[in-house]
Amino acid sequence: MAMPEIVTTMLGASGVGKTTLLTSIYEQFSKIQEVNFEFKPDSATEEILQKNLQDLQSMGDEIIATEGTGGIAGTSAVAGPESLPEFAFYLSKTERQLLKLSFRDYPGSYVLKDNPVGREYLKGLLKKSAAVIISIDTPAMIEPHKLDPLNSKNWDLLEGRSGRWHDAKNHPEEILDLFKAAYTRLKEPKLVILAPVKCETYVQTSESAKKLLGCIKDKYSPLLKFLSDPSRSNNIAVVTTPIQTVGCLFFSRYFIEDFNKPQFVFKKNSSMDTYNPKDNDHLLRYLLSFLLKRHNDQQIYKRSPILSAVRGVFQQESMFEQAIKQFVKTRKTTDGFTILQGNELLEV
Repeated sequence: MAMPEIVTTMLGASGVGKTTLLTSIYEQFSKIQEVNFEFKPDSATEEILQKNLQDLQSMGDEIIATEGTGGIAGTSAVAGPESLPEFAFYLSKTERQLLKLSFRDYPGSYVLKDNPVGREYLKGLLKKSAAVIISIDTPAMIEPHKLDPLNSKNWDLLEGRSGRWHDAKNHPEEILDLFKAAYTRLKEPKLVILAPVKCETYVQTSESAKKLLGCIKDKYSPLLKFLSDPSRSNNIAVVTTPIQTVGCLFFSRYFIEDFNKPQFVFKKNSSMDTYNPKDNDHLLRYLLSFLLKRHNDQQIYKRSPILSAVRGVFQQESMFEQAIKQFVKTRKTTDGFTILQGNELLEV
């Protein structure tokens, strides 16, 4: 029997931080002492993530985050979707690979409505993916419209308007349309993870994290309403996982060079601060919670050959199952981490 593969779509536009998110999960998992299994990338994935990790570890005291051209190195120049690489990780026990987790990335332009080829690819990817991680540019979602007085004469033009750049950076309408096309007549459960990144500024206290959660519910209310429709809600779990992808950079300000392309500035609190991502492993804990629950659902497995194969792995490797179960039990449920829908699909 071929090794079962679980596909997860990294959903987000250019410059949102999809690859940085994966890099931080990869880096942080290697430091966790509690686990009794391995989560390792294949050689091609490790090469990409190691390069990205080196860039993150060498960041200066202040950076300007400009809009990127593609999710992973070189994807903007790839001829077509069929040539896109994948981020492949293997869950292993005692050096035996048991389960493949495949995270699919793509040029961020695929999300846009003026890219019909890219959008068709994404619709197909969403249909076959067990889980979807929506990377959210947090400052763009939250920060009001305040232009830098040193760079613009229009400082008071639209002051106080929350999330001025949310639509331009996160494209929530385009993402909703993709779900509407892909999540019709669902035949098996799906997991949707809303993952705010670059959120260090907004999660330092429980109160601020609560406000961040409220903002997500507000800005993504059309998507949440669609996912919670009674015709499909029993098959969809939705969680929020605020990810501090670098841990040491905090939103400072933004300024406008091109009216349609704001430049977001992030600074360290101290020049001694270093790359230190936080809470990234909890996203993985929720994903594995979802798979572990599927292991115990006989009816779902009868309809899904892939999940049936996953169930076979857990049945044959009881020590592996126990290691995963122990890992997912410690997932965070506070400070912005919450199950918005489908708790029964994530019960351990």
